[in-house]
Amino acid sequence: MPAPDPATITEALAFGVVGDYQHGLGLLQPIVDSGPRATFALLGALAEVASKEARESHAPGTRFGIETEGPDGETGIDLLPPPVRFAARYITAWANRDQDLAWDLFWAIAEPSDRDGTDALADCVTAVYGMAVAVAEHTVLEQRRNREGTT
Repeated sequence: MPAPDPATITEALAFGVVGDYQHGLGLLQPIVDSGPRATFALLGALAEVASKEARESHAPGTRFGIETEGPDGETGIDLLPPPVRFAARYITAWANRDQDLAWDLFWAIAEPSDRDGTDALADCVTAVYGMAVAVAEHTVLEQRRNREGTT
């Protein structure tokens, strides 16, 4: 199976940045429909975007973890909704270049979702997409500020 078309992923992210999440996700749906390997590759591409700033702002080989905070300070990741928890773990595994863990996380969601016909995988793809869009939005704003000479 060939890798998903990067232009499609970029276009989907662009729609997310301008606030049209549904259209962006609609562009990604055919990739998901083409099977688990394509979906894993899609998640990897989205995780690459979502972890870009963290990876670029740290030395190569840096190991990343997950910190969560609530109104009363640090909380556990298990308090996050399952799709957000998956996205945080998946993106962190990807940022750490631990594709084996990313693969295991993916299959822990994909297999039961496929078997039981639940929306769990779709919800997880949506969460990873949302995190990638957030980083893309931040990147666009930073580039705009730099172009305009404001920081």
